[in-house]
Amino acid sequence: MYIRTIKITFKDKLSKDMFVNYTDTNADSKGIKNGTLMKIIFSNSDVVATLILIFPDHKTFMKDHNNLAGPIIESFKDQGIKVELNDGEVLGNTAVSSRFLEVLTKEANFYSPTD
Repeated sequence: MYIRTIKITFKDKLSKDMFVNYTDTNADSKGIKNGTLMKIIFSNSDVVATLILIFPDHKTFMKDHNNLAGPIIESFKDQGIKVELNDGEVLGNTAVSSRFLEVLTKEANFYSPTD
């Protein structure tokens, strides 16, 4: 697996909220079509959010970066928004609670690669 984190410092809370809404209503289905396995956004503060994107491999990560994430990231940078990127291969064993799918089923939106 391959993971990317994107920490974004927005200019204000409204911009952050608009971005979260955009990813939840538009970008998620595009990302899944590109092969993304999971997206999580967490709030660091009123103006900072961090995305965690999980991909099956580096090739799929690059497909998503080239077709979706990269242009969005560049747009943010062009607007003077601070973006911190980290990505890499997953090392070691991946630990998953047997309750993970149960929690996701209750709280997540599921997309098919063909949606």
